[in-house]
Amino acid sequence: MTHDYQPEGVKYHYPDDDPYQESNEIYYNMVDFLDDSEVHQIWEIVGKAMDRNNIVTTDNESLSVRVYDEINDED
Repeated sequence: MTHDYQPEGVKYHYPDDDPYQESNEIYYNMVDFLDDSEVHQIWEIVGKAMDRNNIVTTDNESLSVRVYDEINDED
């Protein structure tokens, strides 16, 4: 069964391991819903955690925040 229906204005995605969209699991890419100041706040928190744990990166990072949920077929 393929879930082709998406509520208007809501953008969710199926996980990469479900290319045929057969499961009920979806995720919301939260960065699409955040404004610039909210993304900046999250980056500040992540940066402090990385510094605290001595994680060194290439300065070419990207932020990915996903909220996973399930589609209820009864909706």
